Amino acid sequence: MSEAPPATADSTAPLSRVSIWWKILLVASLALNLLFIGGGVARFFFHEPPGRMAGLSEMQLIPRKFFSDVDAERRRELSAMFRNFRGDFREGRAERKRLAAELASALAATPYDEAKVRAVVAQISATSSGLIDRGGNAAITFIAALTPEERGKLAKRILERVNRGSGPPGD
Repeated sequence: MSEAPPATADSTAPLSRVSIWWKILLVASLALNLLFIGGGVARFFFHEPPGRMAGLSEMQLIPRKFFSDVDAERRRELSAMFRNFRGDFREGRAERKRLAAELASALAATPYDEAKVRAVVAQISATSSGLIDRGGNAAITFIAALTPEERGKLAKRILERVNRGSGPPGD
């Protein structure tokens, strides 16, 4: 029998380069797969952060996830209620911003005037309380428009947010 001719360096060189690229591609693919698996595992062990409330910082009773529990048309109707309060909140936040700048200038003033600082802090507190009261009014208006089924879904979402990430319920 005749033997196969010995392989020359020229015939294996292109195969070697192709083999290296395949190895690099496989390692990159493995790394990418491990990254996605790690993300999934992390998502399982570390729950998402608490949901931001319904878009108004002073309206802190309605979890955003509640809106995914109702259909799109109803979601639009309920969201319209919040838009009715938008102007009040905008004015209150602008006033708080103005008062914060006033507090900064009172703190930097020479000589320091403690009475002025106390007065500005009291105004900030009153403005913030007013915003929270408006948020409560918005919540009452919102809740009054819910059906019994929607109120149950809202209660479920509120409890989920209360119990998330802080240990067993009641702790």
